[in-house]
Amino acid sequence: MSSCPIINVVNDVKRSEQTGGVIVQVLKDELRHKILLESEHLFLQRGYDRTSLQMIADKVNISKSNLYHYFKNKEELFYELTDSAADGLKRLILRFRDKRLDLSIAPEEFRMLLTEEILSLLLAEKYGLLLIMEQANGTRYENLRPVLIDLIASKIRPMLADDDNSLMLAQIMARNLVDGTVHVLKNRVRPSEVRAGLNALVEYHTKGIRTLR
Repeated sequence: MSSCPIINVVNDVKRSEQTGGVIVQVLKDELRHKILLESEHLFLQRGYDRTSLQMIADKVNISKSNLYHYFKNKEELFYELTDSAADGLKRLILRFRDKRLDLSIAPEEFRMLLTEEILSLLLAEKYGLLLIMEQANGTRYENLRPVLIDLIASKIRPMLADDDNSLMLAQIMARNLVDGTVHVLKNRVRPSEVRAGLNALVEYHTKGIRTLR
């Protein structure tokens, strides 16, 4: 039984429309990915507060009005790039806050916590963390770095000698540890390099804690 020519034409049109719809969606997804990629580069270079939507549109080579079809504002773009890293950092902060360290073995426990807990987050959310740690002024994440430093300092302070300088020393060590971790992230690419850099950094600080106790 031969097929009906009219039905064949209709089916061909439907297949063409479906294929065209898939192609259009792929192109939209590719453009959205490019917008995120160029935004990430600009935010890392200039910071959130010194990057404009027009700069991003120019980088992607589209109009600003076209950019609004994908993201309603600069905030939405930044949080798309950082929300996952921020959630991981918040979970880490809560785990630090709840962790009770036995002072007799505190440096070893502290080192293990820092190395293993932080490492997985660093490897999974490298660029999101760099944005939060260095380029988040003007966003809801601009205070996460100082909160993390204060929390680490609160864990370091009981390990130090109980004197008038313990708070200051703990703050300095915590800030150096966070700054050093950011430096490792910026200058190490392979996971093995990140692990080695973080291990060296944590070992240096925990040895310092043992010396100052």
